[in-house]
Amino acid sequence: MASTPSTDHTTLSSTPQDTLVLRMDKAARALLAAGTTEADTQTELQTLCLPITALWCRILRFDPAVPNWPDRDRCVVPSSAMMPLLSAMLHLTAPDTQDLSATVDYGQHPAVEIATGPAGQGMAAAAGMALAEQQLAKRYGRSLVNHRTWVLARDSDLATGVALEAAQLASRFGLNRMAVLVCPSPLTDPTDFSDSLARFGASGWSVRKVRAHDLGAIMSALQAIMRARKPTLLACMPECCHTLPDLPAEEELTGPWSPTARRGASIRRSWLRRLAQHRARADFEREQAGKPRQTMREDWGRLWRQAMRAAPNGSSQQAAFAGLGALALLRQDLAILAATSSTRSSRRANLPIPFSHSAQPCGIQEHGMAGMLNGMARHGGILPCGVAGMMTIDRMRSALRMTALMRSKVLYLLTDDGLALSDNGGGWQPVEQLASLRAMPHLAVFRPACAEETFACWQAALNWPQGPALLILCPNPPPPRSGASRRAGHYGGPSHGGYLASCGAGARHVTLMASGPEVAIATQAGQHLSEQGLNVAVVSIPCWEVFAQQPPAYRAAVLGSEGLRVGIEAASSFGWERWLGADGIFVGMDDFGISAPANAVYERFGITAGAICEKVLARFLASGAQKDSSPTAPSSSRLEDLDMSLTITRL
Repeated sequence: MASTPSTDHTTLSSTPQDTLVLRMDKAARALLAAGTTEADTQTELQTLCLPITALWCRILRFDPAVPNWPDRDRCVVPSSAMMPLLSAMLHLTAPDTQDLSATVDYGQHPAVEIATGPAGQGMAAAAGMALAEQQLAKRYGRSLVNHRTWVLARDSDLATGVALEAAQLASRFGLNRMAVLVCPSPLTDPTDFSDSLARFGASGWSVRKVRAHDLGAIMSALQAIMRARKPTLLACMPECCHTLPDLPAEEELTGPWSPTARRGASIRRSWLRRLAQHRARADFEREQAGKPRQTMREDWGRLWRQAMRAAPNGSSQQAAFAGLGALALLRQDLAILAATSSTRSSRRANLPIPFSHSAQPCGIQEHGMAGMLNGMARHGGILPCGVAGMMTIDRMRSALRMTALMRSKVLYLLTDDGLALSDNGGGWQPVEQLASLRAMPHLAVFRPACAEETFACWQAALNWPQGPALLILCPNPPPPRSGASRRAGHYGGPSHGGYLASCGAGARHVTLMASGPEVAIATQAGQHLSEQGLNVAVVSIPCWEVFAQQPPAYRAAVLGSEGLRVGIEAASSFGWERWLGADGIFVGMDDFGISAPANAVYERFGITAGAICEKVLARFLASGAQKDSSPTAPSSSRLEDLDMSLTITRL
């Protein structure tokens, strides 16, 4: 996509005699020299000082009086080692807003766009910000959305896989308003740095080199970036024995009345006038605030029910796709990134994907995709949603952790849950993934059992206030259940994170708890145990995090205060003691999976109605509670009646 020059960017012709830039550069170097950073880091900071100072003085759209206005340029500093440079720029433009002696951290100043984290994550987040700017500009035009994304990176960021994935996606999406400034570290082999530049060039980027102490060359390079038709990487090369010119002592040029601050304030005021006259002002302001339309909930449910009537099956995966397609029609701010792994089972089963027309394809680059979702969420005005296969969450975990750390609103649909891909081998079957995801702070993990639960979980995920939310989905349809059996003893609902699906009258003997496809197994086991004279309750817990936030009285009513508790899940037992207590039983996986049909894998781990009944009845016999009865397990422990096989993939 061709670059559209900004009418607001000031791109004055600069020479080494540009006193404003040189004075601020000299002041910034003095501030950096007063810091306590290591010698190698100090060298990098001093090398990048003049390019960053020139960027802030002459190019960057930034108003220190309102540092978070929507059309500002995003200046991403992903490494804590580079934070002193951002701190110096903030101090020079508005010293009363930043204490240079304190560490600049995410959440402490609006100009800190993202939290510092592992190498490469900031590069991917910046690509996401550039993608968000591109999508908003297409919707509202350049009169409202006309900013750029700048990254102050280290050479270690360029060498990471996530940065290269994000770079390839940035080139594919035509993110020509993204630019990265970097310099080689004194500890880095020059050959390695050259290789990193070559990889970005091969990914479709414009790669430029400039002498880090030549102000004229720096300004020429920055102006070339403004005209670039590709994302740009600007390598600032250090020079030996460089000395700063001896500048005369003059008036203080920092503070809100400095030329740089005045330029930023003028740009913002001009933008505010355009916003006031824009016909889509109300929509723009509502999306920037992250607020949906008032009728969105009712319209969403209506469109979802219409889509489900035409759905070929009632699986949680198909229900989630239908919900996403309906949401995309109602919320223009929804942005979808989809990995190849998310559509594999749908293509194999010949299932339509309602959101395919509005999703940006990311191939198998899930790590870069997840990092970009972070940046899209931090940009504002966008509700990002990522779609990928369940097992690829291990590749996305670092980015997801950053999302949770920043409490950003990102939605994930993870397909092919459980043992759906059993024929592909144990490496594609989750064991510890659910437990590790549930251990992540601020993250809500939803694992619905059927279509109705899926839509309720969709709504709960959208309303989750603490950060990202995951919907873990199964492509196989659940078995049909009669309305009478489903409503018997029903209490609560999926939107509460856990609810009582069925329960007989009187004191409970057994409470079977499950999530996802295993709710059907628990229901079948509960029916047989009821035939043995036990009062059985079946509880579905699609989201532990939401359920844990319910009042204690609600949780007690759902879980019960007496009887044996049994947890059922095709995953590790780690964490289930929270709901089972000291005397509970867990039925799940204690090892990696195997290559076999789903039925055989469930039998291999004893996740069947028959095996559950045997364990429960054996516990009651051992305790003497059922001495007068003659319990028998179901005649077949296979799962044909539960329709858990992979026959759906052969339709």
